[in-house]
This record gives sequence, C-alpha cells and structure tokens, in this order.
Amino acid sequence: MIDTDHGVIVDVEATRSIRHAEVGSARTMLNPVKAKFDLHPERLITDTAYGTGPILGWIVERKIAPHIPVLDKSGRNDGTWPSGIGRKI
Repeated sequence: MIDTDHGVIVDVEATRSIRHAEVGSARTMLNPVKAKFDLHPERLITDTAYGTGPILGWIVERKIAPHIPVLDKSGRNDGTWPSGIGRKI
C-alpha cells in the first residue's frame, strides 16, 4: 500500500497470485495502516483483480473512491454464459 501523496510504501502483504488472496490483502492492510499512521485512503487504485461487485461495494461502503477497472466478463465466447442471461432450450 502506497501513500501516493508522499510516494511512500506504508504496508506490504505478500499473497499468492489469485484474485481472492489479493483482495483479502487490501482489506487486511487498511486497519493496520489506520492504526499505525492514522491514514485512511480517499481512493484506492488497483488492477482489475479488484474490479468485482463485492470488493467494489466493500470499498465504497468505507467511503473510499475506487479507481479500478471493472472486471467485465460479458463478452466471453468460451461457452460460459454471462451473468443474467439464460440458456436457450
């Protein structure tokens, strides 16, 4: 986690490179950074791994502005159905 105003790394948490582990690390880092440095982020800048509904909702609930590309699977063509579309029978 980086304080972008000052260009300082304030916390690090190593994870496996799977989406739920990365998202969990962001959640884990927010409380210690608040306790140690009295920092509460105004915005969170991440990659698409954090662009799912549950994490975006969690971020917004904490009054943090997300600067995150939304993970969009609606254009998939690998035989899976996008959310909200039923199968033709």
